[in-house]
Amino acid sequence: MNHFKKFVIFCFVGFGAFLISWIFFNIIYKISSRFVFSMIISAIISMIFNFNVNRNLTFSARGHSIKKQVIRWLIVYVVSISINISVAKLVLLALGESLLNVNIAFLAGVAVGIPIGFLGSLLWAFKKD
Repeated sequence: MNHFKKFVIFCFVGFGAFLISWIFFNIIYKISSRFVFSMIISAIISMIFNFNVNRNLTFSARGHSIKKQVIRWLIVYVVSISINISVAKLVLLALGESLLNVNIAFLAGVAVGIPIGFLGSLLWAFKKD
């Protein structure tokens, strides 16, 4: 499968993970009113979905060591989510905190994190040895 097709599938999987994350983010934020906490918990929930579908569908890497993949993917994901949260927090600081602005900040963070996650997954986490 070529890289463009993998990227398209990665984006669809990412969109599914995004929806899961966004829904849980809003539920948790509504309950807790804690922005970073809500982002972290929603990310953890969506990352379980994201890892499994990308491993099995996008990168067809199920025949390789899952232990190695999980460790590498977690490193990629931590870097990606750290940048995601940092960008989102900067956007939120610039806009001020309101329900609309936290969602704008959330989307900005996700937009920056997508290419980082794809490249890390493609070139390292799910790379066929």
